[in-house]
Amino acid sequence: MSHEFTVEVLYHFNCGECKNWWSQTSTPDSNQTTLTCGVVGKYIYCPHCGADEKAIIKEGFLNE
Repeated sequence: MSHEFTVEVLYHFNCGECKNWWSQTSTPDSNQTTLTCGVVGKYIYCPHCGADEKAIIKEGFLNE
């Protein structure tokens, strides 16, 4: 018998307009080669203020 598992990615967003934050989960599909390609460049809706902006990775995050 084998142990089975799945993968879930948890994204943390900061709104460029109202500066509030929220989290969103995603299960990557087989076409995603990195953890960030699921949201980079896509328009994400802020649940706090309604701003609909493109998602970019936080400056310096990948350098840490």
